[in-house]
This record gives sequence, structure tokens and C-alpha cells, in this order.
Amino acid sequence: MSEASKLVRKNPPPAIAIGSGKGGVGKTFLSVHLADRAVQQGKRVLLVDADLGLANVDVMLGITAPGNIQQVVDGQAQLSDIVVTHRNGFDVLPGGSGLHELTHLSAMQQRLLLDEMNALTCNYDLVLIDTAAGIGENVLYFTSCAESVLIVLTPDPTSLTDAYALIKVLSRQRDVGKFMVAINQADEVQAQITFRRLLSVADRYLDVVLDFVGFMPEYNKVRAAIQSQQLLHNFSDSSRIDSLNQLLDSILAQPPCVRSGAGMQLFWQRALGNDLGYQSQTDLAV
Repeated sequence: MSEASKLVRKNPPPAIAIGSGKGGVGKTFLSVHLADRAVQQGKRVLLVDADLGLANVDVMLGITAPGNIQQVVDGQAQLSDIVVTHRNGFDVLPGGSGLHELTHLSAMQQRLLLDEMNALTCNYDLVLIDTAAGIGENVLYFTSCAESVLIVLTPDPTSLTDAYALIKVLSRQRDVGKFMVAINQADEVQAQITFRRLLSVADRYLDVVLDFVGFMPEYNKVRAAIQSQQLLHNFSDSSRIDSLNQLLDSILAQPPCVRSGAGMQLFWQRALGNDLGYQSQTDLAV
């Protein structure tokens, strides 16, 4: 863990969950650059890889995870032992395989892990949660318990449809009423058209607020950065970096959405299956 992260806060930090209805829209790319940008602004940042089946934050960043949360549950490590510090100064809590078992822990295991997670997150100014794509139960748990939710999509009609589906499920099943929306792989005109289409359908059928926070143009250097497991600024000209930074700054400038049932303590409780206030996804109609 970075030296700055060893300074303990008294209160849990705000959390932003980054989600997408469809995979391949740049959600994880945006998550890692959001963490980097927040560090540049002087924040102590923890990036949580909440894709419990296909975790890839560590792969995208080119870092080696020393373990995963399952090892903490098994008593083989402490949570702080598996946190990895990226060379740019933000910390990563890696995901991994087998973590679906976290919803079947004993009460003692749940209490131990919950205490460790609460202590760990209090070391930071901001927690970013990179969720899996889609509307799976783990996605709903992790996304609905953060103060703020960012939805990432592209102008692709399937991405638009799936983003709406995610917003719909979170709104109706998890009482999330406000979403930030970022459009990737689009110029300003394409982004505005895509957002208006999403907004039109949401206004008609859902009781939600959608805030357009910006866009990122399509750029071939993004693929080069990902393949090299580095951040974009190592491959990009200043105009493209400015465009990305404007989007990231817009996201970080949004005030947390204060709502009942959100916050890091409830976030971890629900992620561990301790919350009794929600029915399972199969018991509720979309």
C-alpha cells in the first residue's frame, strides 16, 4: 500500500461504481484512468476489481496480484496483503476466480472480512468499483451500494439497449435514481445523439435522473496502450489526453448522490450477502 494510503480516515470514503450493460465498451479502461486522474488531484484511491469471475484490472495495468479475497477468507492472508500499488500511486484490490463463494460464508467469516474491508477502505479518499458487465446479481450488489453510479456505453445500438437494461434493473430493483452517463468511442455529435436516445427512453419509462458527464472519441492508440498494459498518456498526443481528462474531471467533480441504503459499510455487507432488505433477483420482475 502507498505511503499516503497509510493515513487513516475516520469516516468511510465515497464510492463510485462503474458499470456497463455490455462488455467491451471501455468500462475498465475508464476505471483505471479515473483512478490515475484522482491521484493526480491529490486523492488516496482504491480501485476495486469487482468482476468476481473475469477480473482483468490487474491484467490491463500490467501488475501481478499476490492473491485474492478468497485467500483472506481461508485465513491465508490479510486483506492488506493482497492490495497492489500501481506505480502511479493508486491501490488495486484485485478480483479473481472462485469469489462467488463469498455469499456462502459463515457468520464468523463474514464478520472477519467485513471488519477488514471497513478498516481498509477508511484509508482512502475515494473508492472506485469496476463491476462486471451486465445485470448479474453481483453487479447489482456492488453497483447499488455505492453513492454514485457511472454507466459507460458506446453509440452501438446493442450497447445502448444493454445500458438501458442495466439502468432499468438498478432503478426498479435497487432504488437507484441517479446515474452519470459517459459515452465512449464517439465524437461530440455522436455522444449527444446517443445520450438523448437513452434519455428519451428513460424519461418515458423510468423515474431516474441521467447526467451526461462527457465523451471520449474513438482513438487507435487506446488499443496500443491496452496491449502494452500501460495508461493512455504514454501513447497519446495532448489533444486526446485533454479529451480524456475533461471526461475524468467531469466525473470526479460530480457530488456524491446521498441516498438511503448507500455507503461503503452497507456496500460490503451486501456484497457479502448480509443484507436482508432485498429479495433475490429471481424473485423480482424486471
